[in-house]
Amino acid sequence: MKSTGLAQRISYYVLSLFPATYTGILFAFFVIGSVLSLGIPSMTVRTAIMVPIAWALVQSLGIEAQSKGSALIILTTVEMAVVPGVGTLMGSLNGPVITAVFAQTKMAPIEFWDYVKVMALPTFIICVLIILINQILMKPDTPLKVGSGFVKQELKKLGPITRNEVITGIIVLASIFMWATAGPKNWQNIPSFVIGMIALGLFGLTGIIKDSDIATGVSWTLLLFIGGVFSLAQVVDKQNIFKWIGGYFIPVATQMVSTPMLIIGTVTVAVLILRFVDPTGFLVIPVLFIPLVDLMMKAGFSPLVIVAPLTVASGPFFLSYQNFWIAMSEGLTGGKAYTDGQRMKLASAYAVIVLVVLTLSVVFWKMTGVIK
Repeated sequence: MKSTGLAQRISYYVLSLFPATYTGILFAFFVIGSVLSLGIPSMTVRTAIMVPIAWALVQSLGIEAQSKGSALIILTTVEMAVVPGVGTLMGSLNGPVITAVFAQTKMAPIEFWDYVKVMALPTFIICVLIILINQILMKPDTPLKVGSGFVKQELKKLGPITRNEVITGIIVLASIFMWATAGPKNWQNIPSFVIGMIALGLFGLTGIIKDSDIATGVSWTLLLFIGGVFSLAQVVDKQNIFKWIGGYFIPVATQMVSTPMLIIGTVTVAVLILRFVDPTGFLVIPVLFIPLVDLMMKAGFSPLVIVAPLTVASGPFFLSYQNFWIAMSEGLTGGKAYTDGQRMKLASAYAVIVLVVLTLSVVFWKMTGVIK
């Protein structure tokens, strides 16, 4: 999607549909992040697509570097590249990790729509609140009063839609449909990796992916890293780390489990704290999920409810090293987009929003029957 230009075309097209105001721009990036997450599971790639567009927009509008307006657009764009994808099973790289943890604990495979039923609405509310509250905390000194000339100019540079973009769009949409309808409860049960391999074969047959792209078009370092993460839960289990963590956490959780809001709030805070020592966020998932899952399922919780705070709260950015994508944005903008103080202010807002929304989501989860 990136190499054919389809991702950029979608981004600029969505931007053209919204008014050239701070609110309009931020909601446009929310829509862009949501749409791209369906076809680009990697939050790193989404950040690499969206932040340069946002930074070019900031510069074209004459917004001063490290001003409130610049910080508002760039930091919120990073959040919109990351957070919306958590609302769907494979909208982020947390999805494969969660799937692996479910397999290790011998639970039934996660269904796409079961995951969406639990995660989509809280994630949507969190994104909307981020956009609204970020504007309050980082209110620009002057409103934007410009047209949409920048976006139209960028769309013109892309030229008419190409054959490769059309083919890519069709294959990606078909893959999303197959992934969304896979599973024992649906009409077909083709494994997700088979769907991906079929799509890859079609890209090869149509010439969109060439032999040389196999070596350079994919980050093999990242794939090896993810492969290691998949086995991390087993390593942690063999070293009895789950028992060690559980020895401290389970007695406390046992006292809280009868109060769902309290246990969800506590797990959310635990994730935010543990991210200071786990920059990847992938270790937090098995370390907290596996010791808690049996206890909370006996108390009437769906295991996906336990997943919610482990994923939605996994992107704090009090410090740059906690969040790959914030660090990327600093590199992509030459460190000129925002100050450390501005980042800390919006990071605090993110943490509070996530904590409040997930805690109150207990009411929604009870209404939908995922908490008995």
